[in-house]
Amino acid sequence: MAEADQGSQPILRVGMPSPGQVPYLWRNEVGEFEGIYADTLRLIAADLDVELQFIPLSQARLRRHFVAGEIDLEAGVPVNLETSESLKQVSLYSRPFGLVNEVIIYRPELSFPVFILKDLKGKRVATVRGSSVPDNLIREDFSSQWQIAQRVHRGWNEIGLMKEVSALRYRREGRLNFEISLPYVSHPVTFRLHRSRSELLAGMNASIDKLEQQGELERVVCKYLCGVNTDN
Repeated sequence: MAEADQGSQPILRVGMPSPGQVPYLWRNEVGEFEGIYADTLRLIAADLDVELQFIPLSQARLRRHFVAGEIDLEAGVPVNLETSESLKQVSLYSRPFGLVNEVIIYRPELSFPVFILKDLKGKRVATVRGSSVPDNLIREDFSSQWQIAQRVHRGWNEIGLMKEVSALRYRREGRLNFEISLPYVSHPVTFRLHRSRSELLAGMNASIDKLEQQGELERVVCKYLCGVNTDN
């Protein structure tokens, strides 16, 4: 178990996909970690009496560090996500705490309807390196969703995959020019906890139950998403 200095709270090391995923988890201009996942974890940490340590890593390095036991928790992991055998062996999962929609972004001038994944068969698609995507796509990996949004906007890629709320926020706040499909999949998300911290799982689930009943989970989501819409 990772511990803080003697007499202080135990430390829970949280892997943050770098350079961040707005509005879920990112580092702001003054170095503070914020987002839906960060705020939800702070509420849970208060119940568990643990201290959070956010560790920025690329998505691929995050998984490797988790398997090696160098981080304790990954946030926003889809339910029933296929994983490697090595990741399965060290993973425990909380009960779901939220829902995420995945969408396709694409250049407005494309002549075919990009609304379902079968339309993308044989096409080159921009994805986040280390993310899980359907096997029948020709993926081109980049470091972040923001990079994908910029590339599609500039015409360097015609098609990309990302989370719906990120696509809406990037298009609106960045004034980017791309179309957004209907969700091609919606999935509940959990916290992935390393087995070495198994003593925390029951308390995490009890905290999520309490926060849901009190409306706190909905309040956190609304803090970042209320007002986000499809307007350019």
